[in-house]
Amino acid sequence: MIRTAVHHWEDLPEWQADFFVRIGDHVSRIAGTLATTERTAIHSAHVESAWSLTRRAVLDTADLAAMDRSAVEQFIMDLDEMLSDIEPEEGQAAPIPPVEPEHSSSRLRGSGRHGQQQATGSSSVRKLKEWYQDQCQMCAAVLVLPSPRHRYSEAAHIRAREDEGPDVVENLLCLCPNCHVLFDAGARILTDDLEVVDTVTGRLGERIRLHRWHFIDLEFVRHHRRRWTGDERGGTPLE
Repeated sequence: MIRTAVHHWEDLPEWQADFFVRIGDHVSRIAGTLATTERTAIHSAHVESAWSLTRRAVLDTADLAAMDRSAVEQFIMDLDEMLSDIEPEEGQAAPIPPVEPEHSSSRLRGSGRHGQQQATGSSSVRKLKEWYQDQCQMCAAVLVLPSPRHRYSEAAHIRAREDEGPDVVENLLCLCPNCHVLFDAGARILTDDLEVVDTVTGRLGERIRLHRWHFIDLEFVRHHRRRWTGDERGGTPLE
């Protein structure tokens, strides 16, 4: 509910509204930490405590940044009202695991011992899908499934896993199943400008959708392009 609310917040100037985008993530992580200390799943009490801490931080930051206090307080009140309508119950989600820093030396390692890379990959995939809300970066499709899954998307590796491609967001795309298959099979590749090329027809398509926090490493893009076309140029690969 918090994530949905912040994505629809439009009354503040853009530079201020951007501040609220990560509030849902902060609440989730704090709630996960609280649950971990109790060795339990995340309960509604953890979410309430996490929101209380985040709420205070939002108001303090709004003052420091000289934001419109009345608009911020309205935003807070709306969230308070939404959360107050939720019936207290025990959640089923496990605490959110810690995220390994993406700039760490392990980012280009393989699977690693003790499942270290697997944990990092899981958090990267979750982050990627939250950014795009499961919308395909190539065709903009959103697959809606029956409850409880609702939406479905896939995390595609740009540099393939079998080629030692790491499980980090810089090497991932959020795609629908169709675009994922086409990309993995080399029927679609990317230019250095992140435009989609259909290698079957040679047609140059539009630039992929890109979240403002999603940095894609061009070395992975070039590796994928080289694998399927032998081309390392930064322009249209089939020119």
